[in-house]
Amino acid sequence: MAKIRIAVLFGGASQDYASSLQSAYSVLCALSKEKYDVIPIGITRAGRWLFFPGDYNEIPSGAWEQNSDCCSAVLSPDPHHGGIIKILDEGDFTQQRIDVVFPVLHGKYGECGRIQGLCRLSGIPFVGSGFEAASACSDRMLTYLLLERARIRVPKYFYIERAWLNDLDVYLPEIEAELEYPVYVKASSCSQSIGASHAEDREQLKAAIKLAVTHHHKVLIEQYLPGRELACVVTGTAYALTASVVGEIKTRKSQFVAAKLKKSVAAEVQEASKAAFVALGCKSFARFSFTLTDSGLYLRKAGAMPGMTEVSVFPALMKESGIGYSELLDNIIESVL
Repeated sequence: MAKIRIAVLFGGASQDYASSLQSAYSVLCALSKEKYDVIPIGITRAGRWLFFPGDYNEIPSGAWEQNSDCCSAVLSPDPHHGGIIKILDEGDFTQQRIDVVFPVLHGKYGECGRIQGLCRLSGIPFVGSGFEAASACSDRMLTYLLLERARIRVPKYFYIERAWLNDLDVYLPEIEAELEYPVYVKASSCSQSIGASHAEDREQLKAAIKLAVTHHHKVLIEQYLPGRELACVVTGTAYALTASVVGEIKTRKSQFVAAKLKKSVAAEVQEASKAAFVALGCKSFARFSFTLTDSGLYLRKAGAMPGMTEVSVFPALMKESGIGYSELLDNIIESVL
């Protein structure tokens, strides 16, 4: 049986570059050499695409970029090519057909829909959700709007545009009428920690907004919710969904333990995750983060391309559900094909 030729994309011109390298290293090491012909394509911080034929151990540190055997490589948007074009030093080029693309990319440019749109143009199947769902999950404002329409509970929030910054004093009373301090402020379309901060009063709120708009033109101010941080993963399609066991986030590094919950609460988390998966148009897999407070359950984040190291929440939850790491990778690749 012929091997499946898979292009694994990693790195990226975003602040999540290092996280992507860690995820990609785990994925590349776990993909079976008997099943797959792997084509590693790294994207530098400057946005340059390089075919990387070297040792995978060079990836986590970023040393892969200095490998002298790298050559320029691009994913052609022309479905006639059906794959990667490698550009050699002499100006010659070669074409290599690909069966599936695995974009192990996080943050801006990686999970916001741009790469997914390129894959769609190329006509090559790719792992993860399409560009519409990827965009909806990466932009917290869009996420909340769609979840509210689906009657899924989210925190109270207020939305600010960078263009409104000169009139910020006009909006502050509105924000304070809608939300109580403390509040959580973040750029709407960036990773969880980038440009994010808590505000305890008006002066801190103004500073937090000014910080957030340096990362994205939309800023989300949401009610801070103290409570238990829960996570659940959904896999499959809108017609056949499976929710993982519920995990509880215990550290800032998103390590988790299986949550000790009443069966009714665990079921509520799983059903809300499946409903969100459908509402956001996700495909193959997605991770959902919740806060469980005294007043109920709130969905706070959706991830269409969550961390992919063996100890990341997505693989760890699937392991708790009885699916090992290598099997997980096989399953999501097979589901695409």
